[in-house]
Amino acid sequence: MESHRQGDLTEQIVITELKKRNISVSTPVGDNERYDVILEKPDGGLIRGQIKTGRLKDGVIRFKGVSQHTNSSGHVYKEYGDDVDCFLVYCDETEETYFIDSEEVGTSMHLRIDTPTRKTSQINWADDYRLDHQWPPDGHNEGDSAVSAAIDALESVEGSVYIDPIREDSRNLLFVDTDGETHRIGVETGWIVNGRVRFTPSNSAEYHLVYCDGLDDLLSVHTDEFNESISFRVDSENTRGTRSNPVDEYEFGNNWPPVVVGTSQTDPTPELSQFISRLREGQVSYSRVECSDKKTAEVHSKQLDFRICVETAWIENGLLRFNASGDNADYYSLKNPEKEEWYLVSDDSFGDSVSLRIDPPEKEDSRINFAEDYLLEKMWPV
Repeated sequence: MESHRQGDLTEQIVITELKKRNISVSTPVGDNERYDVILEKPDGGLIRGQIKTGRLKDGVIRFKGVSQHTNSSGHVYKEYGDDVDCFLVYCDETEETYFIDSEEVGTSMHLRIDTPTRKTSQINWADDYRLDHQWPPDGHNEGDSAVSAAIDALESVEGSVYIDPIREDSRNLLFVDTDGETHRIGVETGWIVNGRVRFTPSNSAEYHLVYCDGLDDLLSVHTDEFNESISFRVDSENTRGTRSNPVDEYEFGNNWPPVVVGTSQTDPTPELSQFISRLREGQVSYSRVECSDKKTAEVHSKQLDFRICVETAWIENGLLRFNASGDNADYYSLKNPEKEEWYLVSDDSFGDSVSLRIDPPEKEDSRINFAEDYLLEKMWPV
């Protein structure tokens, strides 16, 4: 593609990315200014931005910090100096926009994607300059707020939180749970567009904590729940179906540690959704839970992995009954329809059917399965 056409395309992409984040953008009239856009900061201040195309080569994104024009002597290059306040660099290979303060850029700059063959302290990691990490400038107040909110939330639960010493970036955290297992966490900045919270996920994170100005809580999501992106519905009145990702289900208080819900091609039954919500209450131990089909959850922990089929139960003559229909289930879980009690029955504890006694029997019988002996908390295998 011709350089001027590539420049026009890059400019439109960057402006679109800014608009998606509700950043006010203005462009100068004519071609006499050395900046391409004017951005309005949250405090009302204005900064001048120069848009550049970044090219990925040998594991680094490269761009020039100079302008170029041609005269009778050939190409003439000129640094921007005080004519711009920042550079906005878009790289087609990474599909990312990067924000760099002009004081950090000389005649050129490299943003590293891949780990170098030899260690050096002078590395500009591309991930650290992502637009979501660097906006707003001047102290990066929103970024600091996101990290502070994430650390405060993680310190409120059992475990330990650290800044990743390898990446040396406060938005890359490590969380060590009570089992001693370490989880890599990316702190993200979200924005609301058309009633949905959106964010650009960082690479190599297991969990993502999303900070969005205007929401009461952080959002917590497992990286296995999406491929390249995910968004969360803010307007619950317009939510339809279980795959619309209502924001309250992903609030940190409701979804820590993050579970993987809705990844199967068939939506989970209401009973399975209720069962997963019960697990989130924290009365049993597990690492994560995934829906393998509409009735079955795969539960993962440090010690054991197992499958639970959630069945609909009914009460008949003082007995809690259900039909065992799951294939290859290790356990069956069912809820008392008259009270908030869940039960767990091992697949090898019965033949074709089983019933749990709710009411006292008329006469004692050693073959009676009393429901209270199968309460979820008592039977939980971990």
